[in-house]
Amino acid sequence: MGTKGIVMWVLFIAVCAVIYIVSKRIKNQIEENGIETTGVISRIEEMGDPEEINICYYVRYRTEDGEEIEGLLSNPSDDLEEGQKVRLRYHPVYKANARIVD
Repeated sequence: MGTKGIVMWVLFIAVCAVIYIVSKRIKNQIEENGIETTGVISRIEEMGDPEEINICYYVRYRTEDGEEIEGLLSNPSDDLEEGQKVRLRYHPVYKANARIVD
């Protein structure tokens, strides 16, 4: 592997590390400073190919200031269905990323 290949791997690892750190920070901020509300599972989408399917759960809810948001649930459970009400928590800055209240 040449210098170019090594640089590409280092960049790939750095990008993955940044994504992980930012995701972890958002999760912690939602758990510490999140606002609780009730939302409804608005849609469930399957993404990927037949060998590896990822399921994304989206929730629609109103913020404290009345704004309607459709955001991605970052900690869904497999038993959720469209139209189901859920208790969730969101951060005022990261409104499009909500977490189900445990």
